[in-house]
Amino acid sequence: MSEIKQIRRLQITGGSTYIVSLPKTWIDELHLKKNSNITLIKNRNNSITLFQEEQNKKNNAITTIGKNDSIESTRRKIIAMYLSGYKTMEIKTKGIEIPSTHKSAIRDLVRSKLMGTEIVESSSEKMTLQVLTQLSQLPFSVALQRMYTTAKNMHQESIEALNELDLEHAEEIIKIDDEVDRFSLYLLRNLNLALENVQVLIDSGLEKPSDCLGYRTAVKCVERIADHGVLIAKKIKYLKSPIDKKILKEIQNISMESLIVFENSITALFKRDYQMAENVAANVSEVIEIEKKLMDSLKFNEDTGIIKLILEDIRRTAEYSRDISEIVIDETVQNIIEES
Repeated sequence: MSEIKQIRRLQITGGSTYIVSLPKTWIDELHLKKNSNITLIKNRNNSITLFQEEQNKKNNAITTIGKNDSIESTRRKIIAMYLSGYKTMEIKTKGIEIPSTHKSAIRDLVRSKLMGTEIVESSSEKMTLQVLTQLSQLPFSVALQRMYTTAKNMHQESIEALNELDLEHAEEIIKIDDEVDRFSLYLLRNLNLALENVQVLIDSGLEKPSDCLGYRTAVKCVERIADHGVLIAKKIKYLKSPIDKKILKEIQNISMESLIVFENSITALFKRDYQMAENVAANVSEVIEIEKKLMDSLKFNEDTGIIKLILEDIRRTAEYSRDISEIVIDETVQNIIEES
C-alpha cells in the first residue's frame, strides 16, 4: 500500500504557503526532478489531484497483420488504436503485400468512421494513418451537440419517410449513421485521453476524471438512439401497404414525445440541471405508457409485426434518454441534498 498511498503532514512556509512532501521513490518512478511543473486540480469531492505538466503522449502505434487476419480483425485493431489516443497508426505486414481488400476496407474506415484521420503513407507492405484534428479545433461540447442533432434528425426523418413510405429517403437516412459513428469514436477517443492527460480533461470542459465515465455512457446512448432511427428506416421497405392514418398519427405523436425527452436530457446534461433530469425521467414513463396502449390496441394484419417493431424503436429512444437523465441525476445529486 505504501507504493500507492502515503500520509504526509501538511506544513506551512513563509506564513501563507502550504507545502507537502512527496516520497522520493514516487519522484524517481515518475521521472520528476527539481523545478518540474506540476498541475493541481481541486475536485468537487474535496480531493486534490496532481498531474505532471508534460505527460507521456501516445504518439505512435504499430500493428502487424498476417495472411490470417480478416478485414474485420484489422478494422477492430485500427479502431482500438484510435480510441486509445495514438496520433500515428501504422499497419504493416511481414514480407507479404497488404491484400487489396484490406487496403480498400482501411480507406473506407478512415473516410467514414475516423474523424480527423488521414492516410499519410501507403505502400505494398505498409499503411500509415495520422490523426490531424485536435480537440481545440472541435471542442467536446460542440462534437456532442452535433452528434445529438444528427441522431435527432435521423429519427425525425425516419418518421417522415415512414409517413410517405419513401424508400429512397430511408436509404439516405441509413447512410447518415456513419456520421454519428464518426462523432462517437471521436468523443470516446478524447474521453480516454482525458483520463490520462489533465490538459485534455480541461480542454474537454470536464472538471474531474470521473466525469468521463458519465459522458462515455451518454455518448453511447446517443449512438444507440441513432441506431434505432436507422432501424425505423430499414423497416419501411417491409411494409406491405400504407399505415392507417389514425395509427400513423399516434406513432408520430409518440415519436415527437420521445424526441422531446431526448432533447431535454441533452440540455440537462449540458446544464447539469438536476430538476430537468428528474422531469425527463418522469416523462419517459408517460411515453412508455402511451406506446404500450397503442401496442395493445393494434389489430392484427400483415403489417402489425413491423409497426410494433417501429414502436419499440421509438420507445428505446425514450429509454436511452432516461439513461442520460440518470447520469445527470447521479452527477448533480449533491446539489439537492444535505450531508451530515
